[in-house]
Amino acid sequence: MARRLPFFGLIIITVLAFAAPALADEPARTKLVLSATATREVEQDTLVGVLSAHAEAASARAAQATVNRMMTAAVETARAVASVRAASGGYRVHQQYDKDGRPGAWVADQDLRLTSREAAPLLELVGTLQADGLNVNGLSYQLSAEARRALEDELTVEAIQTLRSRADRVATSMGMRVLAITTLQVGEAPGQPPIRPMFRATLAEAAPSPPPVALPDLETVSASVSAELVLVPR
Repeated sequence: MARRLPFFGLIIITVLAFAAPALADEPARTKLVLSATATREVEQDTLVGVLSAHAEAASARAAQATVNRMMTAAVETARAVASVRAASGGYRVHQQYDKDGRPGAWVADQDLRLTSREAAPLLELVGTLQADGLNVNGLSYQLSAEARRALEDELTVEAIQTLRSRADRVATSMGMRVLAITTLQVGEAPGQPPIRPMFRATLAEAAPSPPPVALPDLETVSASVSAELVLVPR
């Protein structure tokens, strides 16, 4: 449920006089430049978890074979949960070296990204995959793209209404009226917040543990507009 906040958007006012009119009887015009921002807090609605299969072995082939088996099983388990969307992520292979530069074990990792609008099935799935040996690299809520777009559309209209109301008040204070809006620019929305790493658990730590817990937070969504308007005497 979105919660409407008091409007504290920045209003920038610039009043510029036009050059002298070409005709003596043409009314004087003034250009008014305004900016407005509408903001609202809304509860995040999508849970995203990032897990990884990790293996160490004497050869790159053996490490990758282990990771491949873990990921195949994890994907099958994830696909069995209808409300969760699973997608594979980056695949990394490298060799470890000791402090003297001597080569050691080969390490392989691959990520699995889980997304759901329903938290309980995803958290239960994460707990199952932890017990199967996967590590949790990130677990956080975010606002879905659909909800963000819908809210930004509402806030854009709200910002335009605020801007127009302020323009009318500015014009009235100058003994003028708004003739037209010549330019209107709608600010672009920022991208989705990244998934922040939380922790990395080993199999020994994860096996006896219950599923993880995650709670949604409030996320601030904003929409900004700016415009150039023409004022003329009343």
